[in-house]
Amino acid sequence: MVDVALVHPPVDTQPLSSAEGQTSEYPLMPMGLFSMADYLERSGFSVRVVNLALERLLNPGAGLRQLLAGLEAEVVGVSLHWFVHSYGAVEVARFVKSLLPDSKVVLGGFTASFFAREIVERYSFIDAVVVGEGEEALLEIASGAPLEKVKGVVYREGRKVLWSGYREPARDLEKYRFTNLKVFDRWNLYLRCSPSGYAPTRRPSFWVAVARSCPMNCAYCGGSREGYMAAMGRAEPALRRPERVAEDVEALAAEYGVKIVKLSHDPLIWGESYYSRLMEEIAKRGLDLRAYWDLTFLPSEELARKALRAFEGGLCWGLSVETVNDEVRARIGRPYTLGDIERFLPVAERVGALLDGYFLVGLPGDTRADVEKGIEYALETMRRYNNVYFVPPFPYTIDPNAPMALRPKDYGVKVLCGSFECYRRLAKSHKWADWVLHETAQLSRREIAELTERFYKTLVEAYRRGEFAENVALRYSFEHEGAVVRLPAGGGR
Repeated sequence: MVDVALVHPPVDTQPLSSAEGQTSEYPLMPMGLFSMADYLERSGFSVRVVNLALERLLNPGAGLRQLLAGLEAEVVGVSLHWFVHSYGAVEVARFVKSLLPDSKVVLGGFTASFFAREIVERYSFIDAVVVGEGEEALLEIASGAPLEKVKGVVYREGRKVLWSGYREPARDLEKYRFTNLKVFDRWNLYLRCSPSGYAPTRRPSFWVAVARSCPMNCAYCGGSREGYMAAMGRAEPALRRPERVAEDVEALAAEYGVKIVKLSHDPLIWGESYYSRLMEEIAKRGLDLRAYWDLTFLPSEELARKALRAFEGGLCWGLSVETVNDEVRARIGRPYTLGDIERFLPVAERVGALLDGYFLVGLPGDTRADVEKGIEYALETMRRYNNVYFVPPFPYTIDPNAPMALRPKDYGVKVLCGSFECYRRLAKSHKWADWVLHETAQLSRREIAELTERFYKTLVEAYRRGEFAENVALRYSFEHEGAVVRLPAGGGR
């Protein structure tokens, strides 16, 4: 028996050996799950963290009863951060309540927070939803506080569903620890996970918290400034000091053998001074690490080399091209043009940084012709630069709290799904069109799905033909151990 169990759910709950279609369980856990577990532990509570998504991948023939055997806890928190877990989280909560009827079953995370009232109204086996950042509220619940006394909770009282109001988010994040992996007994296997699953050859990697919320307001992103406020109740981002982030990076390398550090935010969002201080703090620790983060701003060659002095093992950046249409990209909040990207590509090549390129089909203003030009741009760019790899796009499912979901008329978008139940149903579907939950003035739901599939198949078929063998091999080598391909020449000098 432990005081609190924190469960990361799978996408589905039937044994993988009998599943059809969907086998990606998205085993990556929200960074807040580690900070909550550590905060509870340091406050004197016993905690067990269970990653059911990972357990299903390791035990494909097992069902929930086998995977949760021996689970006993006074409070069970089920993570519902990403909407892909909408079905799995509910089914896990249902099973846990049947197994432990006297325990409190609580949900939390982005998706749970945004749909908190609907979830508690609809599912009687869920006692409450913690709305917003959960460390303080969960600590009070674990301490035995009545739900009506806990700020930041939607709960049930008789037949009424009540909301205690937003809890003021912590202004200083330094009271929390995000890299105590020992709260999770499978941490060594977890480090070899990616969104697509578990691979024993994957270099150990971990996401490091730079901040909470974001000053940017990209139209399609649930983690944007507006989206974070709508779901989590934080109006202003909280930024961690460069020294603390660097300490986390050092601890991950020294204590857990992490080889790839993945930053939650592009440090350039907070300006060149913050970026430079962070890179200098990491560089002076002399760590042989690789790093990944998604670019919000395109760094100059000088700034790129500062990053390489910090991460001498190599860099891979996510580059959100999204569309070939500059007006569309500007409207959704990306602060660079295709011309800026073209000027940046040789910079990345010179310093030896890899680039993961992304396109998003279904942006308001994008036409069929824009998407077709995007396919050609992706292929042509990889022919010119072998350090660039374009990720085959999956259907974009609009985040329920993204700015263009909150204000669809402002963006020229028609939202086709506005309830939690809708997201829960789609998580079980194998049809791409079901995962598209919006239309634009230019493209219908069916057209968005068809064009996404065409983009995806064009890239996948090119990779299978070996047309971009070096691009693929370089990217694989960055992520996996034992790869025989050398990373591009470059450096921080």
